[in-house]
Amino acid sequence: MASKRTWLITLSALLGLSILAVLLWPSSDALPKRAGYIRIEAPALEPTSLAAISGPGAVQNFNLAVHGSAQWESKGEQDWGDLVYPWCRGRMQLTYKPVNGNLGTLIDDAHTLAYKHSVVADGISQKLYVNPEKKVYGILFKLQGNAASPIQFFATDSTSHFIRGAAYVFAEPNADSLAPVNAFFEAEVVRFFESLEWGEG
Repeated sequence: MASKRTWLITLSALLGLSILAVLLWPSSDALPKRAGYIRIEAPALEPTSLAAISGPGAVQNFNLAVHGSAQWESKGEQDWGDLVYPWCRGRMQLTYKPVNGNLGTLIDDAHTLAYKHSVVADGISQKLYVNPEKKVYGILFKLQGNAASPIQFFATDSTSHFIRGAAYVFAEPNADSLAPVNAFFEAEVVRFFESLEWGEG
């Protein structure tokens, strides 16, 4: 009889504690949520030409299609400047060099500059682009991880023209939060390759 009474008291105490815990314990809605990232999305704008946004004479040795949000900032040297994308606080730095028997050096320099960023990157991949009809030969460098310039490229006609580009976003390098922006710049470089036309020089 005593053991039955002890069992009932224990059961009642456990049930009472369970009810008390449910009443006093905070609901799951009050628990802190995992940190997330704001949604970053490029504005839906039609591509335009670099010649249209750079102004007369600013860029003479090449032309290409750029996202409709891009703005041109000249660097004071012929065919040098930044494509600025205000929606993501990003820019693509473009430098142009004429080829005068120095193509090997220009290509080596482009590789060296890309691989400088691999120190903080988790890896680096290269994509080759070849279009003999338009005389466009290029490489897109894609750096994984938290590199300051995760997308870089160079393109040449192999005889007269050489252009190099590097994308930068003015934010703390974080591959997860900047993944949509990095994907945008990768697609932008592919657009460059596909639309690139060389000048007469």
